Amino acid sequence: MSARRMISRRMRCAALVFALLGATPVAAFDFGNLLDKVKEADVSRIVDVGKRLVDPTREMSEAEEVQLGGDLAGRLLGAMPPLADPQAQTYVNRLGRWLTLQTARPDLPWHFAIVRSDSLGAFATPGGYVFVTTGLVALMRDESELAGVLAHEISHVVERHHVHAVMSKARAGLARDVVADIAADYTKGNPMVTRAVLEGGMNVYASGLDQEDEFAADRAGAVIAARAGYDPFGLLMLLNTLDALDPAEPRAALLFATHPDTRERIEQLGTASAALEGDYASLLSDPARFEQARAAVTAAP
Repeated sequence: MSARRMISRRMRCAALVFALLGATPVAAFDFGNLLDKVKEADVSRIVDVGKRLVDPTREMSEAEEVQLGGDLAGRLLGAMPPLADPQAQTYVNRLGRWLTLQTARPDLPWHFAIVRSDSLGAFATPGGYVFVTTGLVALMRDESELAGVLAHEISHVVERHHVHAVMSKARAGLARDVVADIAADYTKGNPMVTRAVLEGGMNVYASGLDQEDEFAADRAGAVIAARAGYDPFGLLMLLNTLDALDPAEPRAALLFATHPDTRERIEQLGTASAALEGDYASLLSDPARFEQARAAVTAAP
């Protein structure tokens, strides 16, 4: 079997599985027992734990990252279910997986989905879960714009932007950074599935990432799109469409609130994309397959 056919089969399977993905249940957390364990802990251990947790270089493992991403993805899907169109889901997974092959983390268990929401937005969770709303897809004009959006979200995952933001918020919500490590023992090998981490994760999607992370994802996404054979100006063209919207547009409220000023994004991305300019339009973009997916989006109830 050729590599291309193997990748295609894997992406079709991922799309069908992801379309059926439901909210991941979070294990009940007994804070009474947890506090008892804190009381039993010796002072020297607590001091050592604190030192390690405030170390900004401390990273969660990739397995923990994927676990956390799956739990957060389940919560997001509870509010925005996948579009019930297997063909459209297969399409977005094929496109997304091709883009991930141009990155430093192609082996993550990547999943892509179009989710039902009038809101104009796209989201990623750690470990390789990427969502784009039906509202945003309906606003797009061609496949390069979709590729640009997916590449932007892929960049967040590759650079672990959400991981760093989630852990920062979780630490702020825990008792002086000490409970987190003891909770790791209590959850027996699944340290990221704690209430503080999940709540910190969901707060990231309401408050947004650091603005510099967004600018960085814009630039890195343009490079990924270009490497994949797409016009690196795809995201830039969509940003121009968004910039023309009424600032009070309800569908764009969360997008505008959690991202840098759209005009500033356009200016910075325009400069970065200019260096990548080339004859990309004829390489991969397929108007027919994009319009088929877009039709499924606009026809959804």
